[in-house]
Amino acid sequence: MHLIFAIGVIFVVLAFRDSNYFEIDNLRVVLLNSSSVAIASVGMAYLMVAGGIDLSIGSIFVAAGFAAGDLSLHTSPVIAVLGGLALAGGLGLVNGLLVWRIRVSPIIVTLGTLTLIEGVVTVVSKGAGVYGFPGGFLSIGQATPLGVPTEIWLMIAFAVVAAIILATTTIGAHIYALGGNREASELAGVRVRRLTLGLFVFAGLAAGLAGIITSARFGVADISFGVDFNLNVITATILGGVAFSGGEGTVGGVMLAVIFLNVVSSGLIASGVNPYYSDVITGAALVVSVGLEQLTHERNDRIRREVALAEMLAAGGSDETAAPVGKSSRSFAALSPWRDR
Repeated sequence: MHLIFAIGVIFVVLAFRDSNYFEIDNLRVVLLNSSSVAIASVGMAYLMVAGGIDLSIGSIFVAAGFAAGDLSLHTSPVIAVLGGLALAGGLGLVNGLLVWRIRVSPIIVTLGTLTLIEGVVTVVSKGAGVYGFPGGFLSIGQATPLGVPTEIWLMIAFAVVAAIILATTTIGAHIYALGGNREASELAGVRVRRLTLGLFVFAGLAAGLAGIITSARFGVADISFGVDFNLNVITATILGGVAFSGGEGTVGGVMLAVIFLNVVSSGLIASGVNPYYSDVITGAALVVSVGLEQLTHERNDRIRREVALAEMLAAGGSDETAAPVGKSSRSFAALSPWRDR
């Protein structure tokens, strides 16, 4: 709700500063510029709701765009797209296997694969972009069915389907459960290993799909496309209400956050403000979101412990049980499904 209010305030400000901002063509550009981050943010949202994270999606985004673009020069567009997606999904699977096998923070693992993938792409491409794609491949990112760019249609369809799955299916419930408490999920029969690997693959596929469409849209695959991509995706995901510690968040909230960040960026440009200030706003939004999330969790943990202690005191009914109750309350906190948060 706060994002809807913030977007509304920005629209009101822009309405006074630049009425041309609300022309259909300009709004279409805003949505188009939001699409790549939005698609990748869906995959990141699933992963983070489950308590994971993938810092290498920017490199996967670039690698898939390069792979599909290069394949399009030698084969059909369909095979080129499938090849790019296969690479992206494979890289996501590698991340998932490393996180599962090494048993360390996914931040550390995917930070390493981020640099590794980026280095390999740079070496293979020799730092140069790939261009000269055939018309069939370009149409994937440049076609406008019913007057709306393909990327926007894909963003909407991807977000709607993902939101329904996360909110209404058993898989969605398992994802939330895994993010809330991994051990409890295992005891409840959730196939944690399979789900974890699947979510890393899905995040890789989402980033790869965004990279392929971006390359087709601009007619070139370039390593510079990945600059700040990780930051934008993670910021949108957290700002959209997905808890960094897992167990909370919705796809709808993430989509609103993506739109908010792009409206701010485009609004600054339309108002004649230095566009570099958008990086300042993005970074500040990430810091504030993480800070507020941590404060909220600390408050909720304190309230839960106070309620549990009050219930135990009421059940004990005498001062003689006060000491054991205090000890029991600490045991309750240790056994709580929120202990990992």
